[in-house]
Amino acid sequence: MYGMVNQAVRGLVLEQFGQDAWKNIHEKAGAPENFDSFNNYDDAITYGLVGAATEVLELPAEKILYAFGEYWVLKVAAQSYADLMDKTGTDFLSFVKGLDHMHSRIKVTFPNYKPPSFRVQVLSEARFQLDYYSDREGLLPFVEGLMHGLATHFEQEVEIRQVPDDDHPMPCKRMEVSYHPVSNG
Repeated sequence: MYGMVNQAVRGLVLEQFGQDAWKNIHEKAGAPENFDSFNNYDDAITYGLVGAATEVLELPAEKILYAFGEYWVLKVAAQSYADLMDKTGTDFLSFVKGLDHMHSRIKVTFPNYKPPSFRVQVLSEARFQLDYYSDREGLLPFVEGLMHGLATHFEQEVEIRQVPDDDHPMPCKRMEVSYHPVSNG
């Protein structure tokens, strides 16, 4: 994964858990303290950071990945990639539908970038099926965190239900996403 991902992991840990937690995590993972955003790092480094974070923070990997997904959208993307986000979609559903196109634009900047792929099937006015394809294992909680972060960004509340693996071909992970505007009452 590119260094921008690992740098964002670092940012999340520093912001929510502090410098000592980050020091313990990157040392335990045998990872650098900082990352060059445009350098391509072995995926094992990112997985190592998550593994070390589960030990240091005493949280399950699923919670760490989920929190990172939300953080990526609400902090990293919103601040550093606002223009790209604006061009991807003007509402929650159109943004999710545009994820593959956004990843295609990113691929131009980052050689050897291996993005996930998403297929959206609208099921009703406020519900869609999302098929997530990736060569990387174990990142579904990250994708769920991304969806929650995007919903928050677009002022929506979201519910995600995973559809069991036997209902669709591998390596697809399928979920149903229901959403509605945030209620102010």
